[in-house]
Amino acid sequence: MLKKLLLTFLAMEGLGVTLPPVVAQRSYAPAPPLPTRPVLQVDTPSPTADKPQSKLWYRSGTWWALLPTSTGPSLWQRTPNGWVEAPEIRESLKGVPGRVDVWANETETVAVGVGTHSLVVFKLEKKRNHWKAQVLVTLAPPIAGEAIETATIVQDRAGRWWVAADAGGKVCVWSAKAKGTSWTNPLMLAEGLDKDDICLVSLLPDGIGVIWSDQRQEAIKIRMHQDRQPSHQWNPEEVIEAGHKTADDHLNSVLTTDGTLWLATKNSLDEKGKEQLVLRVRSKQGRWANFPYAPLGAVREPSRPIVVATENLVLAGHTVYNRENAPRGDIVFGRIDTTQAAVLVGLTTVMAPDTAGWKATNRINDVTGPKQPFPLNAPWIVLASDQEGRVYEADLRFLASKQR
Repeated sequence: MLKKLLLTFLAMEGLGVTLPPVVAQRSYAPAPPLPTRPVLQVDTPSPTADKPQSKLWYRSGTWWALLPTSTGPSLWQRTPNGWVEAPEIRESLKGVPGRVDVWANETETVAVGVGTHSLVVFKLEKKRNHWKAQVLVTLAPPIAGEAIETATIVQDRAGRWWVAADAGGKVCVWSAKAKGTSWTNPLMLAEGLDKDDICLVSLLPDGIGVIWSDQRQEAIKIRMHQDRQPSHQWNPEEVIEAGHKTADDHLNSVLTTDGTLWLATKNSLDEKGKEQLVLRVRSKQGRWANFPYAPLGAVREPSRPIVVATENLVLAGHTVYNRENAPRGDIVFGRIDTTQAAVLVGLTTVMAPDTAGWKATNRINDVTGPKQPFPLNAPWIVLASDQEGRVYEADLRFLASKQR
């Protein structure tokens, strides 16, 4: 293991990337049993969908999830007896868009819900054993009626809130001070994009970055904002990579404790034998490296990548569609090792459908994970779902035990 860590360090040293400190793992889990059984169900298709959103977080010794229903968001807690809903949230947030991205830290949970033409930012608070929801603001795109596909939210180290969303071929951001009660008008960071393009906002070591796909220019781009600068003051646009069909509307990121940003994306190659996914790594010093992975097979098609972190590991996963039998698609995860040609090592199926009987039309898809690193001594949970509203989980701790 020490040899592998040294090789990885040497490979990344030129990028200014240092590995997270090695922390002894004390808690392991066996590989998830297959076929995968649902752990809860809502009345909305594909409730974990909407890349690149995170709907899952860990606090006070338990996992929480915020999932859509036909009336609005619903809050779920993972307990020893299974996932249990807090019904007061569904009742108090009726009419609020249920497809959300969540930012949760040790004290606050704030989410942005995505409607067709507007966004709703709301806050969750727990008073004793009762949850309360407070709607903070409704945000509109620069031109009324412009369609919004997705949105994400983050709080920078200065306490300012940021929401980023695509709107009518534009990349827009809104911001507010720590209380979240007074928001700016939308600031347009880019325009002229394909309506299929999306963006995300991510924490960086000294600020935030908004990253987006630009399929017309075959590029992945970023603009950065430094903490404590005026909300309208942004760095110039930077191209992460361009050309060779490197862009598609699949983005997911995580910032590790050493200041490295890990960005999982999909390209538009769609050629058999060619890698369909690209891991893009930004060092703390701001240098980027791009690592293609996951080739397209005759039957198996990788898509919807996601990246998650622990104290000393970075894990990546994606959906694998089955081109001959759609219900047989599955979810795979592995450990990132950029010294290896395949980039992902220990790749294992963590979710697969039961294709017998009433589940024969299932396809498990759309993995969602936490934005913060997995806890050291608790399950490493990710969720996915199917078109019937069933939600599935996997515990990824076994990937740590496989490296020992």
